[in-house]
Amino acid sequence: MRIVVIALFMAGLAFGRPAFANTRGPGAEAGLALGAAVSNVFYMPAKAAVAGVGLVAGAFAGLLTGGNTRAAYALWVPTAGGTWGLTPDHLDGTQPIEFFGSDYADRPSRRMNTFGTPYDAVYRSR
Repeated sequence: MRIVVIALFMAGLAFGRPAFANTRGPGAEAGLALGAAVSNVFYMPAKAAVAGVGLVAGAFAGLLTGGNTRAAYALWVPTAGGTWGLTPDHLDGTQPIEFFGSDYADRPSRRMNTFGTPYDAVYRSR
């Protein structure tokens, strides 16, 4: 039992990271929550409009290029990706606000799918 406790303690020292206390007071937290809620009234419809236009434009780009999914993704990822709802962490700068997404994977997934997915098509060469 002693060895297990020592091993867990050593693992905690090696792999643990410090936990930071929330330094915001209740008033600041309530203000940020209210600010996020009010901001989302304007932010979310704007994001939905941009995403809707981007999804339609990406579909047309894919069709007009002979079914090239990379062309469609070039419009879908920036317009439909990113931050969809603001939180208090976004307003205080703890997390970045990403109106236009940039979630392109730099490597193909290691998980193989026999049917193929649009995600896999990004990495196939024609």
